Amino acid sequence: MVDTSALDADVEAVARVATEYFQSWFAGDGERMRACLHPVLAKRRPEQPGAASLTLHEDPTERLIADTASGEGSGFEPVQEVTVLDVFRDIATVMVRSAPFVEYLHLARFGDRWLIVNALYCVLV
Repeated sequence: MVDTSALDADVEAVARVATEYFQSWFAGDGERMRACLHPVLAKRRPEQPGAASLTLHEDPTERLIADTASGEGSGFEPVQEVTVLDVFRDIATVMVRSAPFVEYLHLARFGDRWLIVNALYCVLV
């Protein structure tokens, strides 16, 4: 028998982390951002979307935190749509749509915390 209350709690926790990730960026709060991220986060996007080049633009954790703290996201409408696509045991996949980005996030549970470990994104603006 599946414990749906545990699954529901995990889905809510994962959605909360994804929401906080974006809201901290919109607010320019690097420390809030840090609380959402695994220390060796892999955040990437194709350098030239649609091109044959295999070059990736990468944002390591510390750069993402510094960019957040600099306020780079504060000029955008602080709204996002979070869709939890799957939660399986201690891993999850989430899609987030906002004004500047569409991101696919992978999260993992560490103790009682969910953290973002991978992000693949597309810039919309």
